[in-house]
Amino acid sequence: MNRPNPQLIRMKKWMRKSTINFLERNKDVIAAPGFVPLCNKMIVDVMSTGFEVVARDTHFITCRARQILTENLTGDIFQEDDLLKAEKELHAHLESIHEYFDTRITQAEQKLEAAGFGPNEIQKLVANYETITVTNQLTQYLDILAKADHYVTLLHYLWVTGELSDSPDEALRVKLNAEREARHHLFGITRASNIHYNNVRRICNGVVERRRAERQAQAERDRKREAARKAKQEEAEAKRQAEITRRREEKRQRRESERKQALEVAQNDMDTLAVANA
Repeated sequence: MNRPNPQLIRMKKWMRKSTINFLERNKDVIAAPGFVPLCNKMIVDVMSTGFEVVARDTHFITCRARQILTENLTGDIFQEDDLLKAEKELHAHLESIHEYFDTRITQAEQKLEAAGFGPNEIQKLVANYETITVTNQLTQYLDILAKADHYVTLLHYLWVTGELSDSPDEALRVKLNAEREARHHLFGITRASNIHYNNVRRICNGVVERRRAERQAQAERDRKREAARKAKQEEAEAKRQAEITRRREEKRQRRESERKQALEVAQNDMDTLAVANA
């Protein structure tokens, strides 16, 4: 039976990287702490390489992509269907993996019971591996890891008890093939999440690029409008200054004409007086 092991193995101990960079770069992400009980190093190795990938991919698909599209698109052209399609396909893939391991576990337990063994008789040392979940898909991924760990344990116990095959060579071949198939399905989750992540990211990058081009075009239109407005203001100012200059010139000419007329009148008066005195 299982031996108690209350020790919690911290993430920095089992992750391939010392820290989860995804959460360091996205400190505002809502996350739920937890742990996964595992006993097989093979499953731990799969989790250490796939955990952060699935966390990043699923969070981008289900959360970050919607933020990007909301910030860059109006409601009438929001590409919600593309995101829903990616989520549905990922959920369907996870569901198929759940069914795969449920079926294999049931078959292994039936084989053990037929041989007179009970699942609770298996002696295994389970360790609790600390996790932080950020999406429902990641929670399912961790549940699948726990199922895979249990299945691999049952498989090993059947091999130990000689219940896989009467031939030792055939039993080992069946065991190795089954373990290889389990790893393939687990890594298939990582590949599927990454494919959908790349597709959704391509959509978001296209939307962001179009929005950037629209903003640049708008900025260019604004610069042209501003230049036209300034040119119009300068033209109006030039006309105003020309009008002011014209009026000043007219006033100067009028004053000059009045002064000239006054001089002519004065000269006539002086000439009249000179004639009278003569």
